[in-house]
Amino acid sequence: MGRIPNYKSELTDRKFRQINCILLMAQEVIRMRDLHFDPDLFRNYMSGTVLDELLCSYKGLPKGVNYMIIGDPGVGKTTIILDLLSNIRRYNPGVRVLFISAEMNEIDLAIYVQRFPKFQDLDILFIEASFDEDTETHNLETVKSVLEQGWDIVAIDSFYELQGIVKEEENLTLKKAESMLLSMIKQQNKAANGRSVNTTFLTIQQVTKAGHFIGSNRLKHSITAMLELRLENPKNIYSDRYAVFSKHRRGDVGVRLYYDLSVTGDVFYNEEKFVQDRQLRKLQSTAANSLRHFADKFEKIFNNQPEIVIENE
Repeated sequence: MGRIPNYKSELTDRKFRQINCILLMAQEVIRMRDLHFDPDLFRNYMSGTVLDELLCSYKGLPKGVNYMIIGDPGVGKTTIILDLLSNIRRYNPGVRVLFISAEMNEIDLAIYVQRFPKFQDLDILFIEASFDEDTETHNLETVKSVLEQGWDIVAIDSFYELQGIVKEEENLTLKKAESMLLSMIKQQNKAANGRSVNTTFLTIQQVTKAGHFIGSNRLKHSITAMLELRLENPKNIYSDRYAVFSKHRRGDVGVRLYYDLSVTGDVFYNEEKFVQDRQLRKLQSTAANSLRHFADKFEKIFNNQPEIVIENE
């Protein structure tokens, strides 16, 4: 004899699960007035360069955020990030910064140090995939263990390469590897580490041949800002280079900061050109607002005209 379904019991169980879900949601509903933050959380890291003006509307690199850096090969992504870390470290004694290199090894970075000696004082974690089938490595656990020490700023070069290493070593899908890395980053953002510091992440990401961002929409939406390093003429590697935010929850979008990597020792930023570009964008914004204002006034005047009735003779 078959089992007679107990519809009442099943409905009760379903209702119970629904109530449980509602209760869990209710526990997560909060008001901002009930949250309390340490004022120090909103004191940014300064680098002492004009880049501070671009990084945030109230200057400097914010705490507990995720900035992603993209750009074509050879545009200087790694150099810009290492220069920023070095300047912040020099300008803010006591701040702990970490560079995680999943693309370049010690010999590769030695070339950078020759041109930029200040890079040699940075703390670096080299991540390398093992090509030996008999050797089992778990770089994800290494990264987690190091992050647990508590770092103020962590740069990753690159997210895609680290994601690929985790995928292969842990036998995961790319999506699952991405989720694990994002979860780890979010925990660090919220100070889940030995020093209880809200870690800021600067993550370099690769792009397609067309210069487009590589990654899922989830990854794109999880970041605070996206900094693009571009060539003024994409077909000429020697053309002027500039940094511009295409997404920015803490500052301006579209303002260009030109830079030069040919100077030994420090990245040169063109502050004069940056100020001019920002002023030009403000003028454009003001002009656009004025046009919208006059268009609205014209529309109101036009809509308020009395209706003209033409009578047939």
